Parts: sequence; structure tokens; C-alpha cells
Amino acid sequence: MNLKLLTKTIIALGSLLPFFFIRHAQAITLPSSYDTIWNSQSLNSAGSMPVGGGDIGLNAWVENGDILFYVAKSGTFDENNSMLKLGRVRLSMSPNPFAMNACCFEQRLLINHGYVTFSGANSTLIKLWVDVFHPVVHVEITGSSQMNLTASFETWRTAGHQMVSGEQQQTSWGVNTSPKLPLPYQYPDTIQYNQNGILNYHANTEQPLFDFQTNAQGLSAEAKSLYNPMLNNTFGSYMVSSQLTPGAITTGKYIDTNFTAYNLISSQLSNSFKICLGTAQNQTTDLESWKSELISSTALASKEPQTDSLNWWHSFWDRSYIIINPGSSPSDAGFQVGKNYQYFRYMMGCNAFGEWPTRFNGGLFTFDPSTVSGGPSFTPDYRKWSGGTFTAQNQRLLSWPLLKSGDFDIMKAQFDYYQRITPNNRILARTYFGLNATLFSEQIDNTGLPNVYEYDANYYNGDSPRNSLYPPGIDYNDYLSYLQDTANEFVDIILQSNIYTGLNIDPYMPFIEYQLAWFDEYYTQRNGLVNGTLVIYPGSGQETYKLALNSASTVSGLRKVIADLLLVNPTYIKGNTSYYQGYLTRVPSTPLRQCPGATSLTCVSPASNYSFIENNEPTALYTVFPWGEYGLGTSTNLSYAIHAYLNDSETASWHGSVGWRQDQIWLARMGLTDMATAITTSRLADSTDYRFSAFKGPNYDWSPDINHYGSSAIGLQEQLMQTFVGDDIRLLPAWPSSWTGYFKLLAPNKTTVSANITGTDVTNLEVIPSSRLSDVIIGSS
Repeated sequence: MNLKLLTKTIIALGSLLPFFFIRHAQAITLPSSYDTIWNSQSLNSAGSMPVGGGDIGLNAWVENGDILFYVAKSGTFDENNSMLKLGRVRLSMSPNPFAMNACCFEQRLLINHGYVTFSGANSTLIKLWVDVFHPVVHVEITGSSQMNLTASFETWRTAGHQMVSGEQQQTSWGVNTSPKLPLPYQYPDTIQYNQNGILNYHANTEQPLFDFQTNAQGLSAEAKSLYNPMLNNTFGSYMVSSQLTPGAITTGKYIDTNFTAYNLISSQLSNSFKICLGTAQNQTTDLESWKSELISSTALASKEPQTDSLNWWHSFWDRSYIIINPGSSPSDAGFQVGKNYQYFRYMMGCNAFGEWPTRFNGGLFTFDPSTVSGGPSFTPDYRKWSGGTFTAQNQRLLSWPLLKSGDFDIMKAQFDYYQRITPNNRILARTYFGLNATLFSEQIDNTGLPNVYEYDANYYNGDSPRNSLYPPGIDYNDYLSYLQDTANEFVDIILQSNIYTGLNIDPYMPFIEYQLAWFDEYYTQRNGLVNGTLVIYPGSGQETYKLALNSASTVSGLRKVIADLLLVNPTYIKGNTSYYQGYLTRVPSTPLRQCPGATSLTCVSPASNYSFIENNEPTALYTVFPWGEYGLGTSTNLSYAIHAYLNDSETASWHGSVGWRQDQIWLARMGLTDMATAITTSRLADSTDYRFSAFKGPNYDWSPDINHYGSSAIGLQEQLMQTFVGDDIRLLPAWPSSWTGYFKLLAPNKTTVSANITGTDVTNLEVIPSSRLSDVIIGSS
């Protein structure tokens, strides 16, 4: 087996054991009506189902009688920071039980068990599953009649490829092209028959992006000391079956992309076959040892039974759930909300043990781009907004809902990401400003460095070079300049994980403290203090309110994060309790103003002042979520937040129910049930974009739009249970009377809450520990 991944998994599970402190005598199962069942074949890869485990994701479908699936894996970053797929597998049988005129076709995703089956004529059954604890894909075929099988591994990267304009969006060269930026070159993979199997891999030997980036950002002197996950990154797969031998190498074209197929063929008829596809990814210069270990670990893992993986999925579903209108028709709106909420968790669970967090723009489940609305005719590796650039505003929406769902094992990859890049970002703050802090921009690569294009977007778009307002180190970009506070949300998610479970956050304290240090040290250096208070200018109200003074999203967030840090009281590495108590007094108060759309009313203001509006997000509402300064049960005047939502002529036209927008979360926290329910219902309704009910997009990002579902999940949880005010556990604060069902969620202080819901009534309420029962409040009042 792959000992590195196994060891990492055991360590991760061991460190997370305290999180799973509630077990029932019999694990819950999701309603069988949540299974996705198709009785006809798909037109193309857009009609695929997700299946995965550990750190592997597959898109599986049947097309023209063939079984196909893409193979994706966490961490497959190439020289340009694309997140490449490993390849595509095609299974063809003769006589073909899946011929277009054959009977009995069914494709089923068994959500409780985490795998897919395909049924066809002659009692043929194909089980496709991924081992949660070993990086291996299993294909098991049985039938009542004998058949021949060809298992093909299809790749589109056998030769190098010069990318064209637009194609670079899958890399970290940037979302736009410029004559001042080179178009990337796609380096080839290596594929070959090896020991009667197919070995396919990509080994990074060049650093075109990193070399250009460090030079353009004035970091050449520091380049060798910077963490770089692209350096010598090697990833690939090995597909093998004892019943199959190498056949001819063939070529073809799927949708827009030419491919080469290496084929394993059966030497004799059989009514059962087993195929194993092992995967590996790590940074290495010893390619021969890497290949040998992949082949040997695949052979060992091929003998592993499915039992442990099944048990993991069963435990995963038992740890938390929200089930709505379970006995209703699949067309019932509430039923779809509950089902697709669980499918978001499922897609996140497929990368529970990945070294890298699930991507907001497709996760492990992207498919051919021209099947996406408005998508280009590029290879299956394409996704907009890159595979290796981490946009914190989007990624955060995948992490917040994991607190209440108890999925702390999935969170670990996001926490570790910031832990790994913190040393680089300390170098940035020291190099550019001489500060003992970190400098985190918004669009950062997996190195922690600002994305090449976004760092100098105005210059690359033809504007003049930088001026004193945009010194080196600060993004020269109308959308992203001075947007340094989005990492504060990940700081608070880590702190909240301690508050929820007692997680030891000492490993993450450098990230936490040096991120907070930026605001205190940079703005003191730049502006000094006024009456003992920080002057946070130039700042930013997310991407919208630019060159802002004391942005509400920044100052409200700083107060919340510092208060949570003092509550957690960890082992400090930079400051101490007295320092943070003083810091808290230096943070400005949240600004108020007369509402632009109704000047007789008072609103939370997005900032005390700002120079221009660039985007369209109502950032004053960040004081409601994520920061909880305003909302049900708070001591602040809730009407100021409600007025900001309802009477803000600057951004009101941009409220929405898709993508990263957060309206349903704010509405739930403000107790506006009908409005919250309408948006949640729309967001979690079955997809009309694609065949699988929880594939939507591209919206603002890509398909499947994972942060669409992350935002939706947060909103649904906040409609059901709010825990952001003191020790309160507020149930059904924005819950519609038409939804019945049952739930189990986690709350702070190692608490689990479960109950049945009939409209706005709660029965069979169980709070563990029972001492927390007195903290429960029912309803919005």
C-alpha cells in the first residue's frame, strides 16, 4: 500500500478522534430515495455522477454503451499550476450488455455507501468504488454471461502543447492574457505499458511560472527559500488487471480533444473481471523509486476489501445530517433542499484526506469545458480561475459549514494549506515593508504568492506602472488592492474549531498571529494611531468598496477574531493576552450611515469612507455573517443591518441566489424566514444545468460550482440552528412551517444537538452534554 498516504491518514484520524465524541448504537442512514438513479445513458461527460474517496474524485457515466470515468486527484499541480486530471478510463465489453438496444440499464449512486453501480443485460453489474484509506480505484464486473473486456486509459497529454489565449485560465498565469505575459506551454505526460499494466505520470522538471513570478514580484533573492509545491511535483496512475494484457495503442477524439488510448484486453471470455487503478502524488527527484512504489502499492491495495471504506462512509453520514420532508415526492422543494445539502457534504467527503482543500471551482469533478454553458473548446483539464490559485473569498464558503456538520477531518487540508504558506507570506511582509507579520493577498497561489496577473492587473491591462498608492507588495488591481482581511475568516474557522471541539490549534498559531499582526503593524507604521485607535486606510470592503477607511468587514472581523483568540487562550508565539486585549481596544468601531436608498433610516455602513465602488457585494452585511456583530439575539440594533440589506441602493440590485452570494445566510441570521427560505429553496433545488442534481454553474466561477453549495449549506444550517451569540443554541430561527424532518448538528463546547422537526415544533430533542439543554432557545424571539 502507499505507506506515506496511509501514515498521513492514520495521523489525521488519530488527531481528530476527540471530534467524534457522539456515537449512536445504530448509525443513521440517509433515505434511500436520496440515491441518484438513471435509467438511460448520458449524452456526454456533463451527464456524469461524482464518486470518490480519500483524495480521489471520479466523474462516471455511460455513453454509447461504454462505461467512462475521469480520474482526478488532490495535488496534481503541473509546471503552470494547472490542476491536471490523471486521465480517462473507458470500459468496452463484447457482447455488450450496455448496448444501446440492451435491456435493464441502470446507473445508481448509492449515497449511503459512497459508490456507483451500472446494471445491464444478462444480470451484468459493475461496481465502481474508491478506497477511502488507499489511493486506489476499484472496478468489479460480474454477469451471468461471458464476455470480452477492453479497459482503456485515455490521455490527451502525450505531446507538449502551446496554449492559446483563454486557455491560460486553467493555470496560475491569470484570468486574462496580456502582451506582457507569456502564454503557457503545457508539458507532456509519460505513458507506457509496464508489467502488463498502464503507467501514466507527469513529473515537473521546469518552473516557468514560479521563476517568472518571483522575478516580476521582486523576489528573486528569496526564491530559493520560498516553499514551492510545484517543484518536482510528480503524479500519475497505474491501471492493472490480472485478467487483462496490453493490446494495441489507438487514437481518437472525445468532444473537442484528441486522445491516445493504451488498451488492456482480455485474453479469454469471462463473466467477471477486476481492475485496479492506483494513484500517487508527491514531490520527488527519484522518479524510478516513485514509479516502483506506485506499482507495488497498487498491487497490495488491490487486495483490500471495501469494508473499511463502507464503514467510513456510514460513520460520515451518522456524524451529522439535515433531512427534510423525507417521505415526500422527489419533486418536493423541501425534499430537494435536504437531499442536495447532503450531496454537497458527499462531494466534500470525497476529498476528506487530500493534502489540498477541495477547490471552490469544480472540486475534483470538472468535466469537458465546452459542455459548460459558455465554456470554451479546451481539454478536460480546463477550469476557470485555475486549479492552483486559492481565492479566499470563495474557498471560505466551503469551510464554514463544516463546523456544524462536524467534518473537521475535511477542514484539516485547508488549515494545513495556510500553515505551509505562512513562512512565505512572512517573507513578503518583511521584504516589502520590514514587518514581522504576514502579507496575504486575496488571489494567492498554492505558494502563498499573489497570482501573477492579479498582482499587476492594472499594469498588464495597459495602465501605467505602479505609483505610491500601490507600492510593491500591494496588488495593483482595482478589485483586489488592499484586500488583506479574507484570511481572517480562516483564522476564525480554526479558532472556532477549538471552541467546537477542543482542537489543539498550536500548530496554526503562526498563521493566526502573524495574520492579525499585519493590520496592527502595517497601519500603525503607515498612519500612526489617532486617539489610540488604528486608522485602517487604504483598506477594502471586499472587492467592492475600494481605498476604504475602516471597512466594516475588516473592523468587525478583527474584533471577532481577537475576541475568539482571547477566548481560546492558546500558546502564543508572537503576542500575549495583554497585547491582544490592547489590540482589541485599538480596532475602530463599525461605521454607520444614513441608508443611500432611504436616508431617514440608519444602516451599517460598508466603510467610514471610500473612493470608488468596483464590484457589487453588500459588504456591510459581513457584520451579520461571518462576524455575528448583528443578528438575532445580539445586543446591537438589528434594524441597522436589516435596513442595510433592504435599502442599499449601491448594491441592492445585485442580491442573488447563485454562486458565492450570501443573501440566504444574512436573511436567516436576521430572522427573515420567508426571504431566506425562498433563496435556499432555489439554491438547493435540483439542477437544471446538468443531469446530476448537485451539479450547477458556472455562475461566477465554474462547474460544478462547489462554493454555490457551500454558501447554500451555511444558509440552511443558519435557518435551522444559530450559535453565534454567547452560549445560545437557537433552534428554528428562520425555519419554514412547511418543512418537517430530523437533524443532527454540532454546536460549540463539544455539543451535539439532534431532534425531530414538525413545522416549527421540535420533538425528541437530545442535547449532549445535557448541561447544554438550558442554552437552547426555540424560534426567532
